[in-house]
Amino acid sequence: MSCRSCTVSACMSTAWSLGMSRNTFLSRIIYDWRLPFMMCILAVSLLLASQVGSLKPRSAIDPLDIIGELSTLLIVLVGLFLIVTQRLDGAVTRLFFWSSCLLTFSLALDLLDEFFSYPEAVRLMSWLESLPQPFGLIILGFGAAEWIKEQHQIRRQLGVREKHLRAHEWVDPLTTLYTLPYFEKVLERELALHKHNRQHVVMASINLQAFARYNDEKGMHEGDLLLNKVSELTALYLRPGDCLCRYHSDQFLILLPATDFPEALSLIRLLAEMLREQLALPNYMAIKTRVRRVNEASPKQAMRQLLQQPEAIIPDASRVHH
Repeated sequence: MSCRSCTVSACMSTAWSLGMSRNTFLSRIIYDWRLPFMMCILAVSLLLASQVGSLKPRSAIDPLDIIGELSTLLIVLVGLFLIVTQRLDGAVTRLFFWSSCLLTFSLALDLLDEFFSYPEAVRLMSWLESLPQPFGLIILGFGAAEWIKEQHQIRRQLGVREKHLRAHEWVDPLTTLYTLPYFEKVLERELALHKHNRQHVVMASINLQAFARYNDEKGMHEGDLLLNKVSELTALYLRPGDCLCRYHSDQFLILLPATDFPEALSLIRLLAEMLREQLALPNYMAIKTRVRRVNEASPKQAMRQLLQQPEAIIPDASRVHH
């Protein structure tokens, strides 16, 4: 795929994203259970306070306390909303989500405490107001530790992308992966090393079957999001010495230096199964792969032979019956 086609694709995706962003936002509200769950926490807090306590007289309400506690609650709610709508699902996201839920419950009761007074004999509300907060902070700490590990891994993969050749025209504007010219240069270097050191070089391709149909049904913005997820997950899965590039709109090329063919075959199959599991693709889509040991002398011949090879389809494991 040429750099010009990448630029045109990026411009079109930007234009479509402006029109699709509202639909994407509404679909998240409708289909993501975490947003209604967040509203249920606030509703349960209000229900508990109103059932157990009684409203304070207006003279007993301190506006400054309300402003301080309300602002703290709003900050946590905004953070919780961003976690739900912007982050991919995973261990870090789940830790942040549940810690924010506990903090939201505690802070909501703390705010309602300014409007309701509770009987002195009833200690339940005091416990519910105090206990969730430290547990939420502990879970948040674990989430922050996992997030730091995640960032280290991402920086490591970005370092892999930046090595050897650094030219703007070799970067795909949509996925930030390198394009075909960069891949050819790296393959040329690896073939020279293979000729000198007799080390195996294996190439592979990952292709999304029926991506055009997905693009038509979901819209170009959702299609671009899917391509970005594929590129991020694949880059995180590959080893530091491997090379990943975007070849066509729905196809990715992978170079596996100093790798035996059986090892490469196992690695690519596990990668495809991981993508199939993480992406939650529709039933009509599948991950198609090719794996081939490079025996040719030139990069173009090697890629031609790879792309002429029949593809293996990795089906959805949830639809395979034993």
